[in-house]
Amino acid sequence: MRISWRTAVGGLAGLAGAVTWALGSAVYQPIMEPPGSWYDSGAVQRTLESNTYWPRELRHLAILLALAGILVLCRTAPRAIAVGAVATGGWFAADVLLDRFDVRGTVTAVVLATAAAAYFTATAVIAGRLSRGDTGDPAVRHVVAGTLALLAVTALLVVTPWVEQITLRQLQVEAEMTVLKVVVCVLFAVLAAATTGRPAARAGATLGFGLVAVVAGVFVAVGEYQFIYSPALLIAVAAAMVAVAAPRVRSIAGLVGMTVISAVCTVASFAVLAIGGMLVGSLLTSLAGNPPINSADTDISAPLVMTALGVAMSLLTLAVTALPAALRAVQAGPPGSPAAAG
Repeated sequence: MRISWRTAVGGLAGLAGAVTWALGSAVYQPIMEPPGSWYDSGAVQRTLESNTYWPRELRHLAILLALAGILVLCRTAPRAIAVGAVATGGWFAADVLLDRFDVRGTVTAVVLATAAAAYFTATAVIAGRLSRGDTGDPAVRHVVAGTLALLAVTALLVVTPWVEQITLRQLQVEAEMTVLKVVVCVLFAVLAAATTGRPAARAGATLGFGLVAVVAGVFVAVGEYQFIYSPALLIAVAAAMVAVAAPRVRSIAGLVGMTVISAVCTVASFAVLAIGGMLVGSLLTSLAGNPPINSADTDISAPLVMTALGVAMSLLTLAVTALPAALRAVQAGPPGSPAAAG
């Protein structure tokens, strides 16, 4: 039986998402929740530093990666998007509950990975049957691809709270985390490319901006963490957005304009992330019953906010690339009119 590349890539994303989510839940999360307490003004408070809940970021990215796998398997069909969105909501709810119950252990991780893989498979089968013979139109593919490209860069934001590793276990966790986030980043990028499809025009521009995003992403992955305003991170996001939009842009001037628009939107989006991410992060920490982050630090949850930003930015670039054709249609007038006839 011959397996298509779409099935292989989508299935791999689902499996990687299931395993990564299970590891984040049962292996890494317990490491990052110290049992000790701090005393302040007679009241017991357990306050932690920035990035303490990076396993949560990894888990959420893993869930979104599995959703992306379903969308690729089903060719971004509208019904598949609806089924995937509902299933993803259920997965997120289960993630919060398991976080609250403080699950842990290697055996638990294996059970969770198996259950998550089965859940992904069942969702993919249902979505595939409901959307059989259907496919998303170019506009939907553009928005999905742009969002996945942004999530690829978002994966590189996952970092541990310690600046210097002082124990062998910390070194091990840092190494494992780096491998996992790079795998998640690469899979998101591959899925974005698969959704965009082969560009009929401006292939060089697509590959060029894609290469810039990759190089900038490497700097983010191996460089020193500088919160969310790392220049390399901003360049990676802007370049990824232009790479997705490039096949829809006809002229050099259009590419320049798209680059400017993407750069401005990138800076604005990261300002939104700094505020929205803290609100979402604090809410998730509270729902999971976890110790709060020290008020001097930040509790940012990036994946969900960046998903919303990815959709918004992709819709904007879609509107901009569609504007020239819309203007030509208006100038030409309705079919049969003197203007349309020339």
